Amino acid sequence: MKLNLKAFALTTAILSGAGSFVLTLSSVLTGFAKEFLELIAPFHPGYTHTISGVFISAFWMFIYGLIAGVLFSSLYNSFLKGKE
Repeated sequence: MKLNLKAFALTTAILSGAGSFVLTLSSVLTGFAKEFLELIAPFHPGYTHTISGVFISAFWMFIYGLIAGVLFSSLYNSFLKGKE
């Protein structure tokens, strides 16, 4: 069964962005996982540990999730062609 490239990529992007949004928001509000988020800050241009950083982090994780979803589903579908 082939994966729908657009649907899989968009689903991965939404889950990545939403997960990052929740994690960063909880960190800003409670201080939970602040050290971890400071480690990933170099990969998110413009990120700071603030409320605006919540949206910046979610945006970048959406983009990274979209790219990962496209790559994974493309590779999966290309390996599947070899079996058919």
